[in-house]
Amino acid sequence: MEIPKNWVQAENDQIPFLIRPDDKNSSDDTYMYVYGLDYQSPPDLDLWIEGNSLELKNDIPEIKIGELNYSFENLKKDNFLTGRYKVVSYIYPNFKEEALLVIESKTTIITAVLAAKDHAEFNKYLNSFKELVNSIKINAAKVTFE
Repeated sequence: MEIPKNWVQAENDQIPFLIRPDDKNSSDDTYMYVYGLDYQSPPDLDLWIEGNSLELKNDIPEIKIGELNYSFENLKKDNFLTGRYKVVSYIYPNFKEEALLVIESKTTIITAVLAAKDHAEFNKYLNSFKELVNSIKINAAKVTFE
């Protein structure tokens, strides 16, 4: 994965890969990250999105949830990826806007997120989000303990 042009990696204890625009005019509420959640059995993309969206709706009833129709050639089915992914959009009551790409693999749900303080910043950095996602390479890894 490559950091898009004019973005820099930021220190964060909870998220190992968090990046922000290298622009003093951008808000602290604008960032991107990629994160993976492993499961014992094959995860289901639709159930994961449904659970995540339901939780958000319960916490923030006014949130608007939609879907963005993007395709990414690098996320096709292989030995690890199922070829299934979706981009969910969230618009919060305070106008914060997010795109959440959910990628399904045989053992992991991988997410890539663009969060922005408002619609203007979201649109400004949407191409950087696509650039980030297009550079993602996902491989299976076998972890063993001795």
